[in-house]
Amino acid sequence: MFGTEGKVVEERGERVSAFLTPGIHEAKIVGLEYMESRGGTPGMKFTFEGKPHGGDFAHPAGPQYKGSTAETTYWLSEKAWKYTQERLITMADKLGVRSQLDSAKGANAEEYTNAVAPVLLGKTARFKFAGQEIEGKVADDGTKKNNWFKAELASFGFVEAIGTDPSKLKFDETNKYDMKRLPVALVEEVNEDPFVGGSDSSDDGTW
Repeated sequence: MFGTEGKVVEERGERVSAFLTPGIHEAKIVGLEYMESRGGTPGMKFTFEGKPHGGDFAHPAGPQYKGSTAETTYWLSEKAWKYTQERLITMADKLGVRSQLDSAKGANAEEYTNAVAPVLLGKTARFKFAGQEIEGKVADDGTKKNNWFKAELASFGFVEAIGTDPSKLKFDETNKYDMKRLPVALVEEVNEDPFVGGSDSSDDGTW
């Protein structure tokens, strides 16, 4: 028998992605750890968490208040160091912790990452995340999933204090540096920037 009497249905809310989208977001640095690529290149992996869903920056932590995340890796090889150094200095200047960053020292990449972590962890700012188009995988049934954009910290003009008014950060979806698209042939593009990279997800930290 068909019918609806006695049935209560709660309307589903808008689906919130676990990952930040490309663009400009207020976010907190909730993770900073040493890592190595499969080839052994050392790097420091940042995890950013956006404003908690259903709350503000000071809202009590809880699963329903966890913000969307994004990751970016700054590489610490000899070739990449000058790029990473510039980004770290820019970030520290905007966050008001330059003297603390200058005091961070390390005999090797891992020691340096561990020294920098307490300087930047927990800091909140307005960040610009560029989009890197990722080719959709082929499912078990043979159908190909849609391509998607992974958000990573932009190379330039990527951070400012939250109180900056008006904001000086600019994001343009038509700019090839803000939205790095795959070639039409869908051949995976090689990223020539030596300090950008990272994995797709993280559950490090809550606000």
